[in-house]
Amino acid sequence: MIQIPTPESLCPTVRPLANGQPLYLFPSKSTDLLRIDLLFEAGASYQEHFFCASAANKLLSVATREKDAARMAEFMDYRGVVIETSNDVQQSSLSAYMLRRFAPEVLPVMLRMLTGPAFHEEDFVLWKNKKRMDLAALEQRAPEMARRLFYKNLFGSGHPLGMFAGVKDIDSLELDMVKRHHRQYYAIGRCAVVLAGNIDDELIELTERLFSDAPYIASERPLLSNPSTQPTGHFATHVPGATQTTLRVGRVLPLRWDDPEYARVLLLTTLLGGYFGSRLMRNIREEKGYTYGIYAHTQAFRGNIVFFITSDLAPDSAEDAEKEIMKELEGLRHIGDEELQRVKTIFAADFIRSIDGIFERSARFCDMHATCIDERLTANFRSAIDNTTAADLEKTAVRLLAPESMIVCRAGQVE
Repeated sequence: MIQIPTPESLCPTVRPLANGQPLYLFPSKSTDLLRIDLLFEAGASYQEHFFCASAANKLLSVATREKDAARMAEFMDYRGVVIETSNDVQQSSLSAYMLRRFAPEVLPVMLRMLTGPAFHEEDFVLWKNKKRMDLAALEQRAPEMARRLFYKNLFGSGHPLGMFAGVKDIDSLELDMVKRHHRQYYAIGRCAVVLAGNIDDELIELTERLFSDAPYIASERPLLSNPSTQPTGHFATHVPGATQTTLRVGRVLPLRWDDPEYARVLLLTTLLGGYFGSRLMRNIREEKGYTYGIYAHTQAFRGNIVFFITSDLAPDSAEDAEKEIMKELEGLRHIGDEELQRVKTIFAADFIRSIDGIFERSARFCDMHATCIDERLTANFRSAIDNTTAADLEKTAVRLLAPESMIVCRAGQVE
């Protein structure tokens, strides 16, 4: 059996800066590359208007008061630096990949992106135009509309996970709103700094100088609420021009991420639809020919865990595929020891691949930071691999993955 690493081996080294702000380190001398992540509690759940958070996050890296967009792009391109921004429900980030030798030049510029972004009107208009086109394209895709329908009905349209904006919300977004969001949530003292790769004392001292001047302000990190009732039933939305129907089946799980049973749910998810030979793939793809691919997933948010199955299907196959999905959920009440051992091996191998490299470990830490998850989860994985029996999984399936507990959403060619 493949052995999952110990939780301790996956944790970063934590070195507080002079102001008490945590600096998370993933050092590796086997690479010349460096990854820097600056994490902020500045996501969509904090915004005063739709798209405030994503606009502020994206425009940070476009220009500063000293470098316009053209000069900023030239500066980064000449040094081979890749700048990335990311924004989700609660966490936003500014990240960079570079050769270690460029850090003394690039890190101060990244700091200036945070303290002195230009927020030029022309850059804002360009961003809005691109966002408008991207959103219009997404609204023509059945998988995206099935995702929205699913979360809206799971959580409700007033919940951060159930709210989805439209083109009209882009049109009404104003640059002053974006600036206010930046001022409120992107203070230097509010960020978590993560360094991965070729880290040395000189780089740590540079980070200390740049980030220690501001007072450290520990951000509150509230959990998202769970729906008051567990919805069930069928929901559908027609997507004009769609040639396929996307089917999504799932529910909110009544678990926390640190519940040992969550690790058993992940084993069930792998068995059901987490690899090419999984039960759903064998039935709905190989035997029935309804789809090219069908997958089961869990998605952890801060305070919520969602289980779902998704597939793109020919419209006339969607109803039959749904029936087969329900049969496979019911079939989780019967699991053989040989299948369980195979699934444990696949799960462990997938986990090892997900941390195969210092940058992968750093990225995983950033994702866990966003959802307030820690390495107790890995300890539960190890325990589940070592101790879970087929009978344990069958009990979890009966309790949490019963067909009647699911909602069913279809988008695309639907009546």
